[in-house]
Amino acid sequence: MLRHAVRHLIRALALIIILVGASAGVFWAWERQIFNAPGPHQDQVFVIINPGDGHASIRWTLKRAGVIDELYAYDAARIWLGRDFLPKAGEYSIPAGASLAKTMQIIDAGVSYQRRITVVEGLRSSQILEVIAAAPHLEGEIDIAVDEGSILPETYFFTHGTSRLALLERMQEKHAMLLIEAWQNRDKDIPIKTREEAVILASIVEKESRDPVERRLVAGVFMNRLNRGMRLQSDPTVLYGIDDNPERTITKSDLKRKTPWNTYTIKGLPKTAICNPGEDAIEATLNPAETKYLYFVSDGKGGLLFAKTLDEHNRNVRQFRKIQRAAKAQ
Repeated sequence: MLRHAVRHLIRALALIIILVGASAGVFWAWERQIFNAPGPHQDQVFVIINPGDGHASIRWTLKRAGVIDELYAYDAARIWLGRDFLPKAGEYSIPAGASLAKTMQIIDAGVSYQRRITVVEGLRSSQILEVIAAAPHLEGEIDIAVDEGSILPETYFFTHGTSRLALLERMQEKHAMLLIEAWQNRDKDIPIKTREEAVILASIVEKESRDPVERRLVAGVFMNRLNRGMRLQSDPTVLYGIDDNPERTITKSDLKRKTPWNTYTIKGLPKTAICNPGEDAIEATLNPAETKYLYFVSDGKGGLLFAKTLDEHNRNVRQFRKIQRAAKAQ
């Protein structure tokens, strides 16, 4: 009787060992051939896990993206990982050929893909709002008034689902922080009394020149004219308030039209900024070059010609017009 019982026990243990070995072999094959094997997708893909998505939604998202061939692969993987796998909402970049193991690690980590939007210096606030409105992966609308010159132009990173209003507020906060620091480090002798005035003049400097050295000279010219009570007579101020296209050709009638921004018809600074100046223009305005120049005009080649006297300036203007006529004749 005892021997019979022992034989049955030995057979049961042997069966258990065989089953465990078989299961281990099956898992080893599954892990090697599916879980850790290269994914079927040959290019980088993006997958979006929305808040509230369950495993059923996530597995279909991965299948539609081409990351997995069969739904059961995801189910087996998440059961195997158990509590070590907790998918987070977000947009994720899945590298080409990433294994299911790598894909689930990315989703579990919850580090969303960083998208970017670039705001170019010199745009009006209305133009920047159009850029934000047209950007994909942002949500919501901006239905508030945005002051001219209140946005800092640069490249901003954001994740899928970011609010457009929140992104705008971040742009404005960066502008405010930069302006505070730049104002503290300003040349105390300049005839600019407030940070608001600094932004207004910086917006004009921004539109007058793209060259860092010339910008400081342009700012120096404007400071000299303000100190002498001369009108700024800056072309970029003429169209603001009367035309949505700041790039169109200015006419003689435009120059004579009196608006709160036209510095040919008003003294001092315009009513508001005429665009959103970048960091370089703000720095140049608050720390202008020390110069005796009172005038400048385009040299027709992308730069500027500066002058200390009206006679010298008029010669520069004639030279510029000569270059213009020659260009048109070609």
